[in-house]
Amino acid sequence: METIEKGVVRRMYELINLGRVDDLDEICSPDLKGHAGAGADLSELKSSLNGFREPFPDLTADVRHLVQEDDVISTWVTYTATHERDFAGVPASGRRVKFAAWDLVRVREGRIVEITQYCDLFTIMSQIGALPTSAPA
Repeated sequence: METIEKGVVRRMYELINLGRVDDLDEICSPDLKGHAGAGADLSELKSSLNGFREPFPDLTADVRHLVQEDDVISTWVTYTATHERDFAGVPASGRRVKFAAWDLVRVREGRIVEITQYCDLFTIMSQIGALPTSAPA
């Protein structure tokens, strides 16, 4: 069943997929509180997401699961993208990446008021060639 809260969260991923991170104002509270990869507030959330869009301009979120309890939605997402610019000091490799992310989003009165984001940076770094593929003998 699609609730209003789940619809708001789905809209967030639509905006990410469209590359319209700056339009998050339409669904996020100006007083948004962020945690972990989301940064501390709305400005830092946008900066964090744009920080991924720059090296991975074709970043696409595939929402796998939305699970809701009260006003909190837990989201399991799979992202795919191509590494086209420097990321974390690693020059563009042209490699495709696929990684998982988990977001915990609180929605009140149709707006995102709190978000915690975690993504699998180890997998990203491995796929762009930043990590050795095996330990030395």
